[in-house]
Amino acid sequence: MKKVLMVGVGGMGSRHLECWRRMPDVKVAGICDVYPGRAQEKAQDGEAVFTDMDEALDTLKDIDFVDIAVPSYLHKELSCKSLSRGIHTVCEKPLALSAEDGKVIFDTAKANNACFMTAQVVRFMRPYAALREMMQNRRYGEVMRAEFRRLSGTPVWSWENWMIDEKKSGGVPFDLSIHDVDFIVSVFGMPDAVRKHRATCSEDGYTDAYTVTMQYGPAQITAEAGWYNCAMPFKADFRVICEKAVILYDGELTVYPHGHESEPVKIDLSVSQQTEVKGINLTSDDGYYEELCYFKDCALSGKTPDFVPENEVLAVLKLAEQD
Repeated sequence: MKKVLMVGVGGMGSRHLECWRRMPDVKVAGICDVYPGRAQEKAQDGEAVFTDMDEALDTLKDIDFVDIAVPSYLHKELSCKSLSRGIHTVCEKPLALSAEDGKVIFDTAKANNACFMTAQVVRFMRPYAALREMMQNRRYGEVMRAEFRRLSGTPVWSWENWMIDEKKSGGVPFDLSIHDVDFIVSVFGMPDAVRKHRATCSEDGYTDAYTVTMQYGPAQITAEAGWYNCAMPFKADFRVICEKAVILYDGELTVYPHGHESEPVKIDLSVSQQTEVKGINLTSDDGYYEELCYFKDCALSGKTPDFVPENEVLAVLKLAEQD
């Protein structure tokens, strides 16, 4: 039985915690959260609780994995803590608030022979995995235009409002847009050219509207992301226009083939419909579970997590920090 230390059990950390508990070959050995009482509240029988990561690492000496899900500005410091001890580590996105800091984390992992992965979960979500497969086999020809959107109300619920502090979260470019920009780069590679537009407003609340336009030859791909000062629910969707079809995802994945007489095709995203992408066989509908299983399997087999490669992670960070 392998053992994991979960560091940070706010919104995303709690989701990761549930995933680790579902794995039959993993035991949650400890939970660490600086917020008083939160680790205790989340812990189950046999799971040690801590408010200090150093104490947790000193106490739990036989940990196999550390999962970091804390505010973004702490990712570098805490990831390097576990990696410097040679412990396999997965860290929530964004890996860091600069490509330079991100490289330090990867270098620390290599220096200590530890497996490291950034949790870019969209790569493991079934609608996006299905789209990736369509793009790779060019089933519907070349891409002409694509739009990815990720929108929500401003996250006023974050601990001590850290997400609204750009020095701590990086704002929408690092916290929200990075999901789609990362996916775009993972499928299409680095763009020929990039344009950005960002508008913010802090009057009576906070709005951050951001669009990245990426040029790939004649094809234009945009990633729109925003936090809006309203009670808008989270929404993520995409529209991809190819030479022989239009592909839409808005909760359901539908392909509209070329020709006015054609019938739309709804893509079955259930577990029974397996999609192989670069050796990743998605066996559940939960991208969070899939990414953590993939990380665990890489760590135990001594493989580099090349489905989320260092060069792409750092390139996406660089794109996010460019003016």
